[in-house]
Parts: sequence; structure tokens; C-alpha cells
Amino acid sequence: MKEIVIINGSPRRDGNTSTLLNAVARGVEDGGAAVQFYTLFKMKYMACQGCFHCRINDDCIIRDGLHELLQSIKAAHGVVVGSPVYMMQMTGPVKNMYDRIFALTDSDYNPRFGTKKTLTVYSQGYDDPHMFESYFEYTAAMFPALGFNLIDNIVSTNGNDPESAERNAQLKIRAYEAGKKLAF
Repeated sequence: MKEIVIINGSPRRDGNTSTLLNAVARGVEDGGAAVQFYTLFKMKYMACQGCFHCRINDDCIIRDGLHELLQSIKAAHGVVVGSPVYMMQMTGPVKNMYDRIFALTDSDYNPRFGTKKTLTVYSQGYDDPHMFESYFEYTAAMFPALGFNLIDNIVSTNGNDPESAERNAQLKIRAYEAGKKLAF
């Protein structure tokens, strides 16, 4: 059975990012794949130490809460990363996670564990979904080296209202359909 890893980088357990990630998860499951869900704000882990152990070995030397997530990503068919936009960027825990995913690349910065379909989900305060588009593209520029093939980027707007995604039926359907697409 295919497995999709869903990573929630929001501190809000019931906010817009969670709403959309839950819709993605329903789509994945209805598409016949299994979901492994991780919430970064519940996990205890360190930032990358820049030790380069992973350049010689195929794993990060740090054995903390993020180690299990890295192992799951290695085996997964797809990866979903969700984050609210704080200070015009992803949350700090998501950035730290991406730094640690560096361990999944070889010394030539190629993915060691194949290519995974990837979906990103962002929630932002502004009502213009294109407001941070250049940042989302900048972030996605690292995806090929990580073995991530971006299939969609879903943006929830008006994120200062923690229920704006819940009231946006079209956005939830889009997230659900993206989840089904990941499962196939």
C-alpha cells in the first residue's frame, strides 16, 4: 500500500493549515493510500548541526523526534508539508525540518531515496493568494534535490480568521482532490 507522509508545521491544532491537511488526508485515504501524520509543534527535535555525517552516511546522526519522520519520508510515496506564513515565511519548525531533510541527499545533492510526489499547503493572513508566490517558488526550488516533485501548492487566505479554510468549500475540495492525486 502506498504511504503518504503529511507534516503539519502549524502551532494551531484546529487552524486553517490543519483543516486543509485533514482534507488532503481524507483524499489520500479515499484514494487507497495510507497516511502518516506528523505535527512538528508536538515533536522534540534539534536543528541541523552542520556536522555533515549525512554526506558520508545515508542518515542523520541526530536521534530525536525528527529521526522517525525522516525514516518515513525515505519510504513514502508522497510528502505533504503544511505551514502558516509567519513573517512572510514558513514557520521555524518547518524550516528546521527542511534543513534536516538535507540528510536524504547524497554528496552531490541528489535524492538518495527516489522521487516523491509533493504537495505544499500554506495559510496566510492576506487575502491575495499570490502575495507570497515568489517565496513559495523560492522554497520549491530546493525540492528536486530533496527528491520532491511538487504537484500543487494550495494557499488558504485570510488566515487571521482560524476558520476561513473551514468555510471555503472550494479550497477544501481542491485539497481533497490533491490528496487523491497523491494516492495514485
